[in-house]
Amino acid sequence: MSIYKDLNEMNIDLEEYEEQNLTNFEKKKWEKRILKKIRKEKPSHVKKYLGVTASAAILATGISISTGTVSIADMPFVGEAIEKYLNSNEEIDYSSYKTEIGETAENEYGKFTLNEVMIDGGRLLISSTFEPAKGVEFNDKMNPLPKVMINGQNLTSTTGGQSIELNDSMYTIYNDVELTEIPIGETIRFHIEFNDLDFEMPIDNPWVFDIEVPTEKLAKASKTITFNKVINLGNEQSIKIKKMIVTPISTVLYYDWPEQANHIAFKIVSESGTEILPDNSAITGEGSYNRYPSIDLTAEKYYLVPYEYSPNHHATKPGKVPEKSIPINP
Repeated sequence: MSIYKDLNEMNIDLEEYEEQNLTNFEKKKWEKRILKKIRKEKPSHVKKYLGVTASAAILATGISISTGTVSIADMPFVGEAIEKYLNSNEEIDYSSYKTEIGETAENEYGKFTLNEVMIDGGRLLISSTFEPAKGVEFNDKMNPLPKVMINGQNLTSTTGGQSIELNDSMYTIYNDVELTEIPIGETIRFHIEFNDLDFEMPIDNPWVFDIEVPTEKLAKASKTITFNKVINLGNEQSIKIKKMIVTPISTVLYYDWPEQANHIAFKIVSESGTEILPDNSAITGEGSYNRYPSIDLTAEKYYLVPYEYSPNHHATKPGKVPEKSIPINP
């Protein structure tokens, strides 16, 4: 008797399990895994039909079941997708630019699974799953931040994080690591260490991952615009615009603004009049950037317009910065 027939005819007591709905991304990943396994066994048409029926039942219920030889409960949890971190309100799919990892490291603090990573313009996005060990206190206000080496070099400028509770013993950990340089167009080696549970909570035995991430597809779909242009803002103040990287995921502008006060940011204005403010910004003396949603450079012309930036909210203060329009794609 095949395992597929066993699964289809199995009687299961569902009361001991907590049913959880799978996301569309998770369903696709399970379907790919199961169908890949079926192809390896080269089943007959009848067996293939039974196998698909069994897999559909598993995906529909989202539960853990066990037989004498197979334990789906032992399979790694399929973590939350990076798309959900970037924009939970839209149906977006960056599968072409992501790299699935699925590696788990474990120490006395629990299990850390690196689910998937994605390189964007100047940053590395990470989705992980953390399962705290018994007795380890952890909550969604705590944010493990990774130490990242790229091809053996520490090129990290800033690191952000977010923790989302899935249940009382499992969390999704998102990280956004800004890097000063990424060699887009080649396969990149990353050494990633999670060596704390939260800020000023270091651990002795970090979770370590060594991975390789291809970037050829991202390189073909991205464009780098070099400015290296100094803009005079008046009042003996000037700002140097360095470059802009436009990817299918985001648009990021790099510039130098040495002032510690009177922060200057840029909005993108389309020829049709649409204004795009930064989703996030880093305004520092060492190097500043604004990150926006992705723009289509082939659709219409765009311009950069400087404005005085408030860290608490995106606001233009009239009269503070002269109105200037710098062409992006003339």
